Amino acid sequence: MKRIILSIIFSIGLIYTAAFAGDDSINAHIARTLYMMFKMPNMNCFVNANEYKQKTFVYNGMQVTAFKSKTSNWAGFFKKLSAQDLPENALSAIKSKYKSGTIENVMMYFDANADISYFTEISINNKYVILRIQPSGDVEIFNCKLLVSNNNL
Repeated sequence: MKRIILSIIFSIGLIYTAAFAGDDSINAHIARTLYMMFKMPNMNCFVNANEYKQKTFVYNGMQVTAFKSKTSNWAGFFKKLSAQDLPENALSAIKSKYKSGTIENVMMYFDANADISYFTEISINNKYVILRIQPSGDVEIFNCKLLVSNNNL
C-alpha cells in the first residue's frame, strides 16, 4: 500500500513537472516549488530530486526554505507566513473577491536581489487557486495551471 501511495505521489509530480517541461522562466520555477510546498509538504524530496536542490535553514530566527535549480541559475527562497502577515489591502481584496474561499497557505518568496512577493493558496469548493501578491497589496491569479481539484491529489 505504501508503494502505491508513493507511486501516485511521484506520478503526480512527474505529470505536473511535464506541464512545464522546457520552461525555465522564473514563474515556472516558482510555480513548481510552490506546488511542492503547498501540495506535498512531506513528500517534496521525491518530487524535486531530479530538478532542484532544497535546503531549509534558520536565518535571523526565521525558517527559510531555499530552492536551487539544477539546470539553471535560478534560486528562490520561501518563508511560511500566516494570512495576517499579508498586506492589509491585499487581505481585504481577497476576502472581498473570494468570499466563499479559505486561505490555506501563505508564503513569502524572495530572490537573491531581495525582491519580495507573497503567494497564497485559496480553497474554493474543493478547488485551489494560487494568488500572487505584491508588497503594495496588488493581487493577481498566479499561473492558472495550479488550479486543481482536491480529488486529483
